[in-house]
Amino acid sequence: MKQIFACLILTAASAMAAAQSLPYGVSINGLAATRQADGTSVITGTLANHGDKPVQGLSVTFVLYDAQGNEVGRTTGRRDAPLAPGESWQVQATTPHVFTRFTAMDIKAQ
Repeated sequence: MKQIFACLILTAASAMAAAQSLPYGVSINGLAATRQADGTSVITGTLANHGDKPVQGLSVTFVLYDAQGNEVGRTTGRRDAPLAPGESWQVQATTPHVFTRFTAMDIKAQ
């Protein structure tokens, strides 16, 4: 029950970061966080390439916050393979930090 409750809180708190339009013709949406049995959390989301060129060297950095809004950590998901036009990528980043809210702060491409 605790895991389900934590997932619901984290998902609701991440609503601010959903469906952002970004440089390079890339968008991110469907952000969610799930607490694992071992105490780690996995943040997931979908990046889509809406441009007409492949996007190389993608990385997404998530900032993690506690209930008072203080930053408690960061975690990054990376993709080495190019993201072709029209293709989507299921980003995943794992963290040992305990947090109540997160946002996708930085999305980079080479």
